Amino acid sequence: MKGQFLQILKYVAVATLGCLSLFFVAVLVPYQPINFPEKNYSRLILENINIVDLKNDTILENQYLLVEGNQIKRIDSEPFKSAQGDCKIIDGTDKYLIPALWDMHTHLNKQSPNSAYAQFVINGIMHIREMRGAYNNRDHFASTPERIKKWNKKVANNDLLGPYIHNIPSIAIDGPSSMFNNSPEYFNCSNSEQARMLVKHFQSQGITTIKPYNNISKEAFSTLMEEAKIRGIEVAGHKPVRVSTIESANAGMKSIEHARFLIWDSFKGSQELRNSDNPKGSDNTTLRQRMLDEHDTLLLAANLEALKNNKTYYCPTHLTRRSDAFADGEDFRSRYDNINPIFRFLSFEDLDATLQEDTTSNARKVYREFYIKGLEITKTANTCGVKILAGSDVPELPGTSLIDELLEMSKTGISNYDVIKTATLNPSEYFALEDKYGTVDQGKMADLILLSQNPIKDISSLKDIHGIVYNGVYLDNDEIVRLIRKTNSRNIGLLMSAKLIWGVLMYMTI
Repeated sequence: MKGQFLQILKYVAVATLGCLSLFFVAVLVPYQPINFPEKNYSRLILENINIVDLKNDTILENQYLLVEGNQIKRIDSEPFKSAQGDCKIIDGTDKYLIPALWDMHTHLNKQSPNSAYAQFVINGIMHIREMRGAYNNRDHFASTPERIKKWNKKVANNDLLGPYIHNIPSIAIDGPSSMFNNSPEYFNCSNSEQARMLVKHFQSQGITTIKPYNNISKEAFSTLMEEAKIRGIEVAGHKPVRVSTIESANAGMKSIEHARFLIWDSFKGSQELRNSDNPKGSDNTTLRQRMLDEHDTLLLAANLEALKNNKTYYCPTHLTRRSDAFADGEDFRSRYDNINPIFRFLSFEDLDATLQEDTTSNARKVYREFYIKGLEITKTANTCGVKILAGSDVPELPGTSLIDELLEMSKTGISNYDVIKTATLNPSEYFALEDKYGTVDQGKMADLILLSQNPIKDISSLKDIHGIVYNGVYLDNDEIVRLIRKTNSRNIGLLMSAKLIWGVLMYMTI
C-alpha cells in the first residue's frame, strides 16, 4: 500500500514538474513581432476617392491623392499624369477616406505589442493616449516609460505594426489608498510637500501626463497642479471627488475623463457631497437616483462654460457607463466571448462586482438612467463648444471598443462629422499636432482609412474598412482579414494565457 502511494506521489510530482516546465517555457518564449507588410513601391495614388472633409463638414467627391513616403504630397480633382514607375494605384471608386483614428483613453499591458497593437491598426486606430503608467517593471498591466519608448521606436521604423503613443503617463494618484509596497512616503500625495516631491519624481522619470484619481485631497491636488505647470507636465484624468469641475478646469487640467463626474457636479447636493468625509464611499443607488432627480441644468452650464473657457477637454468614455447599465445583459457580455480567458475572467469579475453592489431591479434602472444622462451631457457639451475626445477605456477589446465608443457618441445626437472629430481632429489639436494629423490635407501625414460606405450617413460604416494607409504602407482587405485571424488566434492561445497569468503573479508582488 505504501509502495503504491509513493508511486502515485511520484507520478504527481513528475506531472507537476512537467506542467510547471511547460508554463515557464510559455512565459519565456517570445512572440514573433507582427510587422508591417513588405512593400515594393515608394508612392501610392488613391484614385476617384471621396474625402470626408472635417474642416468644412462636407464630402469632396472623386478626388485623387498622392502619397510619397508617409506624407500626402498632393490632392487634386483630376488624375495625375505622371503616375508611373514604382507607384501603387488604389481604386477608390465609391469609397470614403478619413484620417486615422485616435483612442484617447487606453490601458496597454506588456503583451499589447504581441496582439492588441495590430488590432488597433486594423480598426483604423494609429494613434493613442495611454492613461495609466506602471509603478515598476513588475507591473505587466500598465506602461513604463521604457516600454513606451521601445514600442514607439519599433512602430516608427516599421518593425512593429501598431499605434504610436503620444504621451508617457504616471501611475494614478489616489491619495494614501494608492500606496505600493515599499514605495516612498511621498507617493501618498497627502499634502502639498508630498505633491511637490511626487511631481519632481515624475519629471525625473520622463512622465508627460500626470493622472489624478478620485481620492486625492483638495490641498494636494492644488499643489500638484501648480508644480506640474511649473515643470511643464500636463495633468489629465479623473476629477478628484473633493474638487469641483470648475476648480479643476481653472487649475489647468488638460482633460477630464468620464461623463459621470459631470453628473456628480451638476446636482443640487454636489457641494455638500464634495465637502463630506468620504464622497466616493457614498456612491450607491440612492445617491445616483438623487443626482438624477436633482440634476441642475444651470450648474451643468457653469461646469461646461469652465471647461470651454479653460480649453479643458472632456473624454466621456460612455462604454464604461454602458458596462454598468448592462452588466447583467447576455448580449452585452457576449462581446467578451472571443477574448483571452484571463481577460474574460477579469472583465466578468468587474461586471459581477457591479451587480453585487445592489441586486435590486431598481439599481439596474438607475444605472441605465445614469448612462443615458451621460449621453445627454455629451450632446450639451458639444453644443456649448467643449472639445470632446473619444476614449474607449476598455483594454480587453482593443480597437473595436473605440468604434463602439463612437457609436455611443452618435447616439447623443451630435452630427457624425463631430463624432469623427472626437477621434481625429480634436486629439490632434490636444497634442498640438494639427499641422500633421487630424484631417486629410496636402502636407499632412498619410495615416488614412478607406471605408466602403459613407460614415456621415451611418457612423457604423467605420466598421467596414476597405483598406488602411499607415507609415507609407497600404494594408488591403486581404491583409486586414489575415491580421484579424492571426490576432484572434494569439489572443485565445495558451502562450498568451501563460504570459498573462505570469503578469498577474508579478503584479501581486508590487
